[in-house]
Amino acid sequence: MRDLSKIEIIIQSVRKRLDKKDAAREAAIRLSRQIVRECRGAITSVHKGEDFTKQLKTARKLYVELKKSCLSNSELLYAGYVMDALQELAEAETICSIAKGGDVPAPDTLGIPDEAFVLGLADAIGELRRLFLEKLRSDDTEEAEALLKKMEEFFDALMTFDYPDSLLPTKRKQDVARSVVEKSRGEIVLASQMGLLRKKLKK
Repeated sequence: MRDLSKIEIIIQSVRKRLDKKDAAREAAIRLSRQIVRECRGAITSVHKGEDFTKQLKTARKLYVELKKSCLSNSELLYAGYVMDALQELAEAETICSIAKGGDVPAPDTLGIPDEAFVLGLADAIGELRRLFLEKLRSDDTEEAEALLKKMEEFFDALMTFDYPDSLLPTKRKQDVARSVVEKSRGEIVLASQMGLLRKKLKK
């Protein structure tokens, strides 16, 4: 059996490292998809008025597993598919917290990057609108107004970020959030007027 040349030895070492990195990447992709699925399930449960705690707990456990799988390849935590999953996690944590009457959990509390937190907060405005519309349909204008106030609070916070898209791609989300908030303001005014009209007609 011949001795390996220097370049062959180098190539073998490089291949071993790349194989490990590829395995970590595959694991990160799989776990990211599972996190997204559980987070979306939790948000759906909020809208249905069902228990979301199990799904959110599962998403948190998957994130812990994801971080462990990336210990030797920390750059994977900033890969697009991972950041998308963490954005979903931030959104789900925010919506679920509000559904329980709580406040917005900080990125440090969640253990997620600031970028994912901000983008998740932006998407949470759309989910708050869904809750807002559900309250309007049931003529619960008081709760609808409280949700609109929360949407406005998130929107105001979102508008304080002005960075290049390469760092924090918020421009499109800011435009969408502005449209959502403005539309919701108009709807709450209309609902209030309709409520006053119904009261007058009952007299």
